Amino acid sequence: MFQNINNNHEQDTETEKQQPESQIQNQCDNKIDNQSERDSNPNQTNWANFESQVFGQTVYGVSLEWSPYDNACVYSIERYHKRHGWQQLVWSSTSPVDIPNLEENFAHRLRIKALQQAKDGSCYLTLAISPDVIACTEAALPSTSCLNRAIRKGQQFLVKRMLRRRPSLIEYPAPNGYLPLANAIVQGEMCIFDVLLSAGCSVQLGNPGNGRTPLHIAFYYGHLPISRILLNKKAQLEAVDSNGMTPAHCAADADQLEMMKFALESGANLEARDACGWTLLMRAVVMDASLELIKLLVTHGADLAAVDGVGKNCRDLAKLYRRDQALDYFDKVQKFRLEKAAATADAEAREAQKQDPDTN
Repeated sequence: MFQNINNNHEQDTETEKQQPESQIQNQCDNKIDNQSERDSNPNQTNWANFESQVFGQTVYGVSLEWSPYDNACVYSIERYHKRHGWQQLVWSSTSPVDIPNLEENFAHRLRIKALQQAKDGSCYLTLAISPDVIACTEAALPSTSCLNRAIRKGQQFLVKRMLRRRPSLIEYPAPNGYLPLANAIVQGEMCIFDVLLSAGCSVQLGNPGNGRTPLHIAFYYGHLPISRILLNKKAQLEAVDSNGMTPAHCAADADQLEMMKFALESGANLEARDACGWTLLMRAVVMDASLELIKLLVTHGADLAAVDGVGKNCRDLAKLYRRDQALDYFDKVQKFRLEKAAATADAEAREAQKQDPDTN
């Protein structure tokens, strides 16, 4: 009987309409609700000598024990909701009972209804309602999701408290796959970045799934001060992710001109290749980087004749991806370099002729 009552009470009105096979259960449920909510039993009294005890608190539940009420065959445990009033949680025929699915770290206001079946069996009558019982759930240890939310909200001091309580959080990625230090870099939270560095976060790993380092992420999002700190902390400028990309490749992807300047000044390999065989210049062309960034790479000596894994050079890629401005620029650079090489060769020939006039 107890199980039938419990199952019936959990069905809402909409479900009842959509499931004809539950009509018998709905009738029983209606009998309980109509009578107990009106508290129309003339014999209902206060619950004299009521005693209760809350024990076994967990993060999401508690255990509740109470003194039995004479002649009661079923108890309904209810919780008070600020907007919806009293809501039924658990049915039980005995005490104690476990109450699951409660909100963590919260004081819940509970009460117990003692019910008795009517003599004709048509409904359940409320015999007594207990005084309110306050039951508190425990606070959970900070999770990776909690830490990630605190980082996204810029809650520096909350991040500190979480790490003090659970220092190992720095070792676990958030739901997006990034470790805490990497998420702080994504958000550009310099203060939280400093907190996480002080907590011992690694500067060599940002996303265990794709192998990107914090420096990859800093270059992609254009955080120059963070990049300087990471390099001072011995971050690897030529570290590669699962796609073979270096941090400078990420700067090209995101069209980060200042970060590319910083990378080249710091000694980044101009001809580093990713998994497709693309150099920094090739990737800048393919990923639609600005002409200024392309010119920067060419000015620093990028090889226009280098080919990728399928034998295409920068000019071929510019044509393939319809980078007309880049294509015109490459043609001009190539023409200039050919003219310069011819002029240099001619000057060297004349110089050699002057030094050895007998050749004439």
